[in-house]
Order: sequence, then C-alpha cells, then structure tokens
Amino acid sequence: MNGLNNDIHEDALTHFLSRVRFDAQIFKHQSYCGEWAIDTSGSGRVPFHLIDKGSAWVHMEGSEPQQLQAGDLVLIPHDLSHTISNASTPPDSGLINTPVESDSGTSFTSILCGYYVFESISAEVLLSDLPDLVILLNARNNPLTNGVGHIIDATLLEVDNNYPGRTLALCDLARLMLLHLLRGRFAEELSTGFLAALGDPKISQALLLIHTRFNEAWTLEGLARDIGMSRTSFANKFHQHIGIPPVKYLTAWRMQEATTLLKTSTLSVDKIAEQCGYQSAASFRKAFKCNTGKTPKQVRSNRPDTLFGRATDLLLGGSNNCPKEE
Repeated sequence: MNGLNNDIHEDALTHFLSRVRFDAQIFKHQSYCGEWAIDTSGSGRVPFHLIDKGSAWVHMEGSEPQQLQAGDLVLIPHDLSHTISNASTPPDSGLINTPVESDSGTSFTSILCGYYVFESISAEVLLSDLPDLVILLNARNNPLTNGVGHIIDATLLEVDNNYPGRTLALCDLARLMLLHLLRGRFAEELSTGFLAALGDPKISQALLLIHTRFNEAWTLEGLARDIGMSRTSFANKFHQHIGIPPVKYLTAWRMQEATTLLKTSTLSVDKIAEQCGYQSAASFRKAFKCNTGKTPKQVRSNRPDTLFGRATDLLLGGSNNCPKEE
C-alpha cells in the first residue's frame, strides 16, 4: 500500500496574511423587512457583509447599484461609505441604520455584518490592489471557491448559538471567508498587483523567500536561480506585478520587519540590524532613515501608528537615491 504524502508547505499568501496579523469580528446578524438601509463604514476597519436570506442592493458613490442575493459575500476593502438596502434606488439618509422591526409575515432579508482589523500597515499593500467593492457571488455554491459554503453554514450556526468559545470561532471562520474571497479572485483571474503576485506560482516563491529569509544576502541572480527563472524574465515579471525591482522590494520588506521589531520588542538596534541582514548598525540606520524618513530611535519612541496611509511609503516606496544593499 502506497503511503500518502501529507506534507503541507507554507505558501506566500499564508505567510503574508500571518505577518499582517489580522483579526475579524462579526457584530450583527439581523433580519430586515419593508424599507431599511444600513451603513457600517467609517470605523477605519474593513467591513464585510454576508446575505444570509432574501435579497438586497448595495450602493456606493460612483458605482451603479448592484443587487445581492442569498449567499453573496461583500467586502469593502477601503472602508468607503456604502449602504445596503431593500431597493435599487439610493435610500433616504434618515433611513440608514434606523432600527426596523421584523415581521415574520412578510418577506425579509437576513444579513451578517462584520469587519476585519489589520494590525500591520503592510496590509494596505494587499488592500490597495482590490477594487472599492468586492462581491463573491453565490458563495455557497460557487465552484471557484469550493468549501466556503461549509464555512458560511458553520458561521451562522455559531452566531445563532451561544456556544463556549463562540467569539474565537467566529473570528477564525470570518478569516477563512476572507481567504476564500481572495481565492475566488485568483480563480477568476481578477487579481492585480501584489495580490496577483501572491497568486503567481513563480513570483510567489520569490516573495516567500524574501519574506521568510530577508536576512540573507539575496541578489537578483540568486532569487531567479532559486525559483527556476532566467534573470531577465524574473526581473520583468516581478516588476510587472509589484512595481519595483526585487532587491528594492527586499529592502522595503526589511524595513517593515525592522519597524515591527522596533515597535514590539526590546531588542537593541544592533541586534535588529543583524536580524534584518545588515552587517553593521550604521549601515542599517542609514538605510532605515533613507527608506522610511525616520530614524530607528524616532520609530521606537513613537510606537502608536495608524492602520492605513504609510504602507506604500514603507513597503513599496522610499527614495531612489538610497544606497544599495550590502
């Protein structure tokens, strides 16, 4: 009898989502009938909605209203103002988030509402490659996201029952729903930029090498050789997806890791420099200042940070006049 090979290896998307450290919270599961409208934006988090039963319309400025049916999963990656209502016409502002009494004798819509919270500012690199409105149609039965129906059913079971550990279970299940939504974009070839890179077999290998072994002295040739591509093809494809050369991305990722260590650990700057692949604290300080605009001391003394807004400068930006990596 041949044994099964059950070795499970880490992939780039898994590692990235682990590094951005995101949680989820489901805060509402409610039924509506008659005229109603809800808007959960404005919290600085990433709202999502699941149509459990019935139908609804999603409205967002600058976009045509879109009808939603039972099983549709909606994500608002940039926390833009939006409403979900009973009608295709924009709802009256006085109706938004007004309590509505359910009437079991009429047709109703049941909606699950929640949001994702990303602790790392590098999450913006992923979110910025998503459109303002992401809809996974018929999530329960969508062949492109096989298995998400079971997750949805388990989520609704947890919501409707006060089992011990319910909050933790809902967090994990909601995280799985986001993963399936991203998989759906891969399957439909709708992903672009960084998200597309995570779904590309070769470029995702290079990203995983950079993300997990960023303290090594990688070169363009070395990365290309390890993933089985020619130097030129790899450089062109990486730049096409990410927008910057691989070695510059390596520097940016080192800066992100260094920033995390400065904010969350008591390691000395010398030790952080070593862990991030620099041969001296002086060269690390110079690269850090050039790429982030701040000194390590400034970052350490000002630990609080906002979720959005700095990721592009930190992870994909920096001055073109920065010194080359050692």
